[in-house]
Amino acid sequence: MAITVAFASFVNDSSLMDMTNREFIVDGTLTLSGTYPTNGDTLSLVGVAPGSQLTKMEIWENTPATNAPASGYAFVFLPGTTLANGLMEMFNGTTQVTTQAYASLSLPTNFALRFRAWFFKEI
Repeated sequence: MAITVAFASFVNDSSLMDMTNREFIVDGTLTLSGTYPTNGDTLSLVGVAPGSQLTKMEIWENTPATNAPASGYAFVFLPGTTLANGLMEMFNGTTQVTTQAYASLSLPTNFALRFRAWFFKEI
């Protein structure tokens, strides 16, 4: 039960503002290890934008265009009460994955997850 977040960009970079100048946009990668618990694995965004409110987050599989197929899983982010306790849910079709080790999910060897998160700009 562990998701490691690596940020490719941070909110202190003014080039990350959306065109309305009201939101910061942050990109990064997610690395899965341990066991996926039924009903979602904790995904902490602490340290990204202290005091900011998350407005939206997308998670997708970033599989290179090679002969290796994508995993076929879908990923959904559920905001928590703080940036520290959001959840990432994982689905196989319309069925949520049950508790099992990530290693047993038959993920492709080049499996990679990316995310993009939007935060309200602090004024």
